[in-house]
Amino acid sequence: MTKASALALSLLTLLAPGLGAASLGMDGYLDQVRSGNDSLRSQRALDAAYALQAKQPLTAYSPTFSGQFSRMDDQVIPVGASALSPVETQALNWDANLSQLLGTGTRVSLDYSGDNTSLIYAAFPASMAAEASAFQEFLPPSGYVLGQQVTLSLSQPLWRNFMAAEVDAAVNKAAADSDAARAGNRYQAQALLFQARQAYASLVTLRQVAEILKESLDRNQRILDWTRRKYEDNLADRVDVLQCEAALRQVALNLEQNKLDEAKALVAFDTLRGESPTAEAGDLEPLTAPASLPAAGPGRQDLEAAKAALRSSDAIVAAVEQQFTPDISVFADLGMGDRNADSGSYPSVLQGNHPDTVVGLKLTANLDVALYHQVLAGAQKARGSGEAALADRRRQVDQDWQQLRAAFDSVLQRLALARELEGLQREKADREKVRYEDGRTTDFQVLRFEDDYNLSRVQTLQLTAEAVTLDAQARYYNGDDQPW
Repeated sequence: MTKASALALSLLTLLAPGLGAASLGMDGYLDQVRSGNDSLRSQRALDAAYALQAKQPLTAYSPTFSGQFSRMDDQVIPVGASALSPVETQALNWDANLSQLLGTGTRVSLDYSGDNTSLIYAAFPASMAAEASAFQEFLPPSGYVLGQQVTLSLSQPLWRNFMAAEVDAAVNKAAADSDAARAGNRYQAQALLFQARQAYASLVTLRQVAEILKESLDRNQRILDWTRRKYEDNLADRVDVLQCEAALRQVALNLEQNKLDEAKALVAFDTLRGESPTAEAGDLEPLTAPASLPAAGPGRQDLEAAKAALRSSDAIVAAVEQQFTPDISVFADLGMGDRNADSGSYPSVLQGNHPDTVVGLKLTANLDVALYHQVLAGAQKARGSGEAALADRRRQVDQDWQQLRAAFDSVLQRLALARELEGLQREKADREKVRYEDGRTTDFQVLRFEDDYNLSRVQTLQLTAEAVTLDAQARYYNGDDQPW
């Protein structure tokens, strides 16, 4: 390889990244917004939090364990105690319970309890030893005595909370509240992406308009210079010079305003993607007007939030009905216990030598019927309010789409006319250049026609940006741009 070839290869290697650099498109910019916008990150975390909050009522179905351990040393002698009563009681007590609520509303629990108790008696005088020994066999034994109890408990509601209806109402309400909060949060997040599309379209358009205005400023300056020369040669009036100066100042004013608007658009552009307000945006792709709007989708997030709010109202009504429903339950406790005075052996509680069984029926009813009807009426009115809010939201959605379609159709019509006008102005400018080459017109006329053509280009660019913005609004309504 020659030195020239090596040098050329080295230069190509250094310049390759720059040669392959592409301009930033709308989709790429939206990806930057998704990854860099702090508000979107916050709303994403909030979405996850809302989703987890819906699981909180499910803890009612979670297995529950409780335990207790205590030590007692009681040296209080009760009133009326005889000489044969213990003067001190020492005991270790423990209890462990495992319970579970089933989907049928049945609650099952297993309980294990026990104690290790010692009764301490006062020493009898020698003169009473013979008499006391006769009663010894009727007294509780001294020294530690171990006792245990295992109980299996079942409780089944027959009316209130039958098939866990009360718990399910709480679960449904939490899920509906979560869905409503997530939908509202997602709607706000999607609004940021809608703003990002607007910011991109605005910055691209202002940049293109700036280039056209710079060309127009140069042309108007040349028109002014040409007119001044004609005025100095007494071939033009002073009013012609003033008119050209006014046109130049107007273009300069428009250019300065465009610079200010572009600076503001750049701040919004950079802020939305989490960059410094002075960061360079780089090259951006020009806009293309969409031919049509996307069809209206059924999942607009503010409408979904209203639907979820109505489901929450339904759950509230169901919860109120359950709260005031009489509680009729059957229950059964099946237990086995044992106690052994011989501290050298361990009582076998599972042998079932001392069973303990309880079976019963429980009834609890709220007798304040008037309060029940008032609370239920309030819940039903809240539900009616939710239905009205949902119907109003549906009408608002339909109205928004009608207005959006009408505005888009109007923009397309104006854009078609603007493109026709741009074509006419371009043809007029081109033909005037041919006339100029033939000596049949002046510099002034050529420059003026070129300026008219470029102003028509500005109008086309602005209408294209308006069409892109309306398309972005339709995407926002449909939720096409997912924030995460």
